[in-house]
Amino acid sequence: MQPDPPPTIDLDNGATTRPDPAIMAALLDRQATLYANPSARHARGRAAAEALETARGRLAGLIGGAPAGLIFTGGGTEALGLALLGAPGGSGRVAISAVEHASVREAAGALVERRGWALDVIPVDAAGRVQPEALTAHIGPETRAVAIMLGQNEVGGVNDIARLAPVVRRAAPRARLVVDAVQALGKIPIDVAALDVDCLAMTAHKLHGPRGIGALWSRAPLEPLLRGGGQEGGRRGGTQSAPLALAFAEAAERALAERGHLAAMRDRLWGGIRAAVPGARLTGPPCGPGRLPHNLHLCVPGLPGEPLLNLLDVAGVYASAGSACRRGRFSPTLAAMGHTADEGAWIRLTTGRFTTPAEVDAAVERFADAVRRLRRLCGPAR
Repeated sequence: MQPDPPPTIDLDNGATTRPDPAIMAALLDRQATLYANPSARHARGRAAAEALETARGRLAGLIGGAPAGLIFTGGGTEALGLALLGAPGGSGRVAISAVEHASVREAAGALVERRGWALDVIPVDAAGRVQPEALTAHIGPETRAVAIMLGQNEVGGVNDIARLAPVVRRAAPRARLVVDAVQALGKIPIDVAALDVDCLAMTAHKLHGPRGIGALWSRAPLEPLLRGGGQEGGRRGGTQSAPLALAFAEAAERALAERGHLAAMRDRLWGGIRAAVPGARLTGPPCGPGRLPHNLHLCVPGLPGEPLLNLLDVAGVYASAGSACRRGRFSPTLAAMGHTADEGAWIRLTTGRFTTPAEVDAAVERFADAVRRLRRLCGPAR
């Protein structure tokens, strides 16, 4: 008889999160009562519209923005696409950091292909962050859009947007500053006024909220990508879901209130691995204010990455090599930071609100065992 598989431990919360049961139960209840079209003029429609605007205000308040600037979307990818591709027409240049998510890279590529824009890629430092000098060297008067993520999705580095925004205003006064906050929302404080951003993208499923809803806060003019009945202030057509919007707001509020737990579990995990796995090294900035609190990205020298991930999977530990939206090639983020595939096994471990100390300790044991088994097969680290 086959032994029972070990209990699973989810340390891939950077890819997506287990939905909060309380939030999902409330969502299900609201789907039965707030199902009406918010554009309808009858009582149920007015109730749905009121709930939608309540959610808009709550979510905008979490980032210090005016509610009128918040546009609900189908997710973070759509929000970033709207921020870049929704820019008014004309020629120009778009600048993105070398470690942006695929959704930004693809949207920037579409500007090049469809509108004839030129693309500039801003290099990053060894911690994966944009520095003012590099930004200054890669933008200018013809730059119409600059995209720099707030929290890097693979290695966890937090860009100092408040320090970079004045560089954009000075060197590229016509450019809109687009910030991907998909990984950062609910994990670090965000104030769009203090950061001086034009567009900021978010999503719910990274916060133990439902899939299928994101948001873009924007103070810049936008042309809709999806046209329909003029919803979302004419910037995004389609019938809105008040229940999803309320669930998003609630997930973000809960995440902010409990963000200290993420760092505590991440630091416990790193301390355990550092003691149990000789040679393991941290990728990106040190744990602290310059790093997202849930992110632990490691390199185990001398080992292949895919077999280590497979052994962790068999052991019931969910992890990743980096972004879930990158497949079949070495990470562009790590390459931009000066790393190569043959340095060792690159592993991203990300904690969530439901990660427990017992799970962390068990994950350390399983991680160390997987490394020992692989080292016996592969020989000593190079």
